[in-house]
Amino acid sequence: MHGPGLFEQESVALQMYILNFHGLGEPVALAGRSEACYWIDPSFFAAILEEVRDRSDLSITFDDSFESDYTIALPLLKAAGITAKFFVVADRVDKSGFLSAKQIQTLGAEGMTIGSHGMQHRKWCDLNDRALDEEIVDARDRLEQITATRVAEAACPFGSYNRRVLQRLRQAKYDRVYTSDGGPADLNSWIQPRNTINRQNDLNGVRMVINQTWSRPKTALHRLKLCAKRWR
Repeated sequence: MHGPGLFEQESVALQMYILNFHGLGEPVALAGRSEACYWIDPSFFAAILEEVRDRSDLSITFDDSFESDYTIALPLLKAAGITAKFFVVADRVDKSGFLSAKQIQTLGAEGMTIGSHGMQHRKWCDLNDRALDEEIVDARDRLEQITATRVAEAACPFGSYNRRVLQRLRQAKYDRVYTSDGGPADLNSWIQPRNTINRQNDLNGVRMVINQTWSRPKTALHRLKLCAKRWR
């Protein structure tokens, strides 16, 4: 399914909120630094699932392909009867602290969606054409060999995208592209903004995100900002 073009006006009729997560439990150190602020306690994640389990206007995604996607998130999602999308960094597969090929296959077998988060978790706006193709095309090819299914969706690492990146994603025929722009998403849109949950959030803060009602002026301003970002 292909939604509206890159810069088309979007409908607000089928609005939903996407909550995005990274690691659960103890952080994994990356390149000598810890992205601890993106790791949340499993009990907090379980409380969020309890809060949203009956919401049809809400979905869950995970980025970065940490092993906690399988060891912690999957059992909690199954217990809550919720499916999620997992965006995998292809070059991290089978490395310590990250998902193995077998774990990715099990996620798919359990009804979870596997998407691409690129090859090496780089900012796509900063890359030359060859490196960008490696992130968008080669990474997907590698993941499809693991899953034996079509990988139809991508999430931009670091929320990094511009017009050139989106055009390449469109040329590569991705069905959906996920960003980190925040705010509501439109089911009819090709580009899906997400709301990242981190250690600074609490359950009341999550409730504020998923229960907020956007006025027409606020929605229009948000769209204008996103449109400007897409045209860069």
